[in-house]
Amino acid sequence: MGLSITKDHKNFQIDPTSAVCLAIPYDYQGSQPNFFDSPPGKAVPFQDDDFIGEVKNDKGCNVMIINQNIHSTGTHTECAGHILEKDIYIHDVLTLEFIRTELVSVTPKKWSETNESYHCNVENDDWVITKKELSDKLSHSTDGLVLRTLPNDAEKLTRKYNATNTAFFTTEAIAYLENLKIKHLVVDLPTIDRTNDGGLLGNHHLFFESKPPYKKTITEFAFIPNSIEEGSYFMLIEIPPMQLDAAPSRPFLFKFEEK
Repeated sequence: MGLSITKDHKNFQIDPTSAVCLAIPYDYQGSQPNFFDSPPGKAVPFQDDDFIGEVKNDKGCNVMIINQNIHSTGTHTECAGHILEKDIYIHDVLTLEFIRTELVSVTPKKWSETNESYHCNVENDDWVITKKELSDKLSHSTDGLVLRTLPNDAEKLTRKYNATNTAFFTTEAIAYLENLKIKHLVVDLPTIDRTNDGGLLGNHHLFFESKPPYKKTITEFAFIPNSIEEGSYFMLIEIPPMQLDAAPSRPFLFKFEEK
């Protein structure tokens, strides 16, 4: 059975069975993607005197304490509270709604191959996502954008990111997304800024601060399978109700028909 919704005075039929999750499953006992050499997330049983929160010999129950770096070890969605000294929480910013979204694939370029700019010094061997690459794939406004970088393989599920293998956006690329009125950006990277830009996070500020009251989100560390074709979708992003700047998340893409 399809789900009928109305967006921008148009009627759409969404196929719930077509949902594809873009989140990397968080393996507390195994490998996780990683940025900045962060300690891996762990889940350990709660202990209090004689009580241990773990099922053994068919007795007891599992009561796990989770310790994880939301930003650096898994799929997460963040808001302007990530880079501003304001009480802006992802739970208040991200509402449960279907978001008109485009999925595109781009190949990062060497900095030496572009004449675009960035707000700090960049090395010629740095990898960047340019306005030109984006404009070749997308030219119309949309609320959501899912960006798949190429090459794309399962190694991204556990990749250790550093300055040499982490692509970032040029200033012109983020400004272009602003012109397209993108509100919800999903990337398969750990950041949209250079690994070290002196703490400026210039692309984050440009994206989040352009149109208060800061109703935008960025989802990082997503994984977009090659089986999902480029094109138009509806997107739904699930998060737990956390009063933080970011929360672990599960973005879903859905196929649809316009009625």
